Amino acid sequence: MTNLLYINASPRGELSAANQAALIFTDALADSVQVNRLDLFDAKLPEVTLEITAAKMKFAMGLDLNDDEAKQWTAITNLVTQFVEADGYLFSIPMWNFSIPYKLKQYIDLITHPGLTFTSDENGPKGLASGQATLIYSRGGDYSPKDGKPDPFDFQSPYMNAWTRLVGLDPVSEVLVQKTMAGPDALNETLNVQKSQLVSLAKEMG
Repeated sequence: MTNLLYINASPRGELSAANQAALIFTDALADSVQVNRLDLFDAKLPEVTLEITAAKMKFAMGLDLNDDEAKQWTAITNLVTQFVEADGYLFSIPMWNFSIPYKLKQYIDLITHPGLTFTSDENGPKGLASGQATLIYSRGGDYSPKDGKPDPFDFQSPYMNAWTRLVGLDPVSEVLVQKTMAGPDALNETLNVQKSQLVSLAKEMG
């Protein structure tokens, strides 16, 4: 059984354009793929506290944690375990102010730690997670590369590509669901255009 972690970074549920594209992907998955969905806006993610930051430093230095630190650090390591034990990843990510929603950034900050999701040596960082990742970006406008150069207002793709490389996800594929503010007809047209890519990527998971 293949374990797919589906990380939804939209609070809009099935109204989200990114989640509508993700549904095309999940519907095309083989029966052998088990989908575990994490809705970040419903997940009650831990807040970063003094105890968590202290625990992070002590963990990195191999020191013992006190009871409060250990309790809060366990909430972090539970999230990390769920993440690194997945065989593949699906992210649905709306563009908010040219970047990613704050709940996705919070999640990334909670699970990205040396010794848990990556290590470093003289050759640089090495990720401790692995597996294929599909990143679905929904955007109100067109932020695709232009004239062979990245769009200067696209901070979704560069950030997510840097982070997924850090934690070891490979290969990473991007699906652009753009011009979502142009109305339902335009959205349906975009989804139809991207359907073949979404189905093909889903088939690779099986």
